[in-house]
Amino acid sequence: MKNITLFLLATAIFTACTTPFVSFGEFSRKQLQNSEHNSWFMDNYDAHPLNDTLVSQIDSFFSEIEVTIYMGTWCEDSQREVPGFFRIIDALDANNQINRLVGLNEDKISHDGSAEEAGISNVPTFIFSKKGEEINRIVEFPIISLEQDILDILQDKGYKHAYDF
Repeated sequence: MKNITLFLLATAIFTACTTPFVSFGEFSRKQLQNSEHNSWFMDNYDAHPLNDTLVSQIDSFFSEIEVTIYMGTWCEDSQREVPGFFRIIDALDANNQINRLVGLNEDKISHDGSAEEAGISNVPTFIFSKKGEEINRIVEFPIISLEQDILDILQDKGYKHAYDF
């Protein structure tokens, strides 16, 4: 009986001290990585073939850029592209330039209406802003590669995402 009581007490304490990850709403990269999503995050982070030449070129344009990311942890495209994007961000040492990371439900609805306001139709969507104004976005998947698409956006080369007809 004493063992059962100790087990129940330990379970109650452990449960009270842990906060489950909720993938609907705003969360941090750290919360995402330290959740049940860590395995696909790290596998796809490590699998992204970083183009150092393009990252070096991006670096000279990236200082005033902020990025908002809309994603779905349930979405294969988000599972592939978001970790690759963070690999680029790490190479740029620009984690402080990620403005928001927002998880959407399967209907691509956000907790606060921001996804609807931003016109999010596919995930992931990476919105690049400068001085609070959107300059462009990558939607669902890159056209050439994440690095090349980011560079094209930052160099204002008329980049069009996959759904920009």
